[in-house]
Amino acid sequence: MFAVLTAALALCVFVMLVLVFGNVVLRYVFNSGINISSEIARLAFVWLTFGGAVLAFRTREHLAINMGIARFSPRMQKFTHVVRQLLILWVLWLIITGGWEQTVISMRTVTPVAGMPIAVFSGAVLFSAVAMAIMAVLDLFVALRTPATPENTEVFRTSVDSVEEI
Repeated sequence: MFAVLTAALALCVFVMLVLVFGNVVLRYVFNSGINISSEIARLAFVWLTFGGAVLAFRTREHLAINMGIARFSPRMQKFTHVVRQLLILWVLWLIITGGWEQTVISMRTVTPVAGMPIAVFSGAVLFSAVAMAIMAVLDLFVALRTPATPENTEVFRTSVDSVEEI
């Protein structure tokens, strides 16, 4: 599934590159452009942003500060991780409910040139929040089942970095 998402994001970058560069060349050389290109490029950018957030969440590449947590005992690291994941789930729940409401509201509104529903844009928010919530629940399940021992402290970190034991 993540390979498909990665390929879709690569396609978004390619579409943005072709449409934006092509439109610049058309406007500069021929004094015309493709009207729909800005809407499609904007759509690709929105999906690239939120899809990238999902991939970063999966690979634990979001910003996190593990320096202080690395000083905790394994038991406290596990506790902190569980609380952190519960807070993440709460925020994702807020994003999911807001994203759902916004998607439903914007189903009838269409973009001016392409005529596609604005919900396609807010659907990216909904997709990313649901995907990250599923991963957070799975991570929480793994963390709760993992014993709090010094060998397992890597499980209780939300980002992968080269933290040396202190």
